[in-house]
Amino acid sequence: MDIFLSPDNENFIQNQISSRVYKTFNEAVNAVLNIAITGQLTKERASMLNADIQEGDRSFKEGNYSDGLEFINELISEYEQI
Repeated sequence: MDIFLSPDNENFIQNQISSRVYKTFNEAVNAVLNIAITGQLTKERASMLNADIQEGDRSFKEGNYSDGLEFINELISEYEQI
């Protein structure tokens, strides 16, 4: 596979190799791709979390909530039964 980089990107990769951050061109490109992929996954997770927060907010505004201390006491009670 041939990869053609812009001059700026090629300089960045070469500087990373010269600085011994990465040993080879392939290692550097793979690392950059992994960062890009991980960043995308993080964006997807953030989007999912935002949707959950909005759902929780909507539910709270409709009066669907419980006392936090009551919830903790229920968890402790369930744990003690195990």
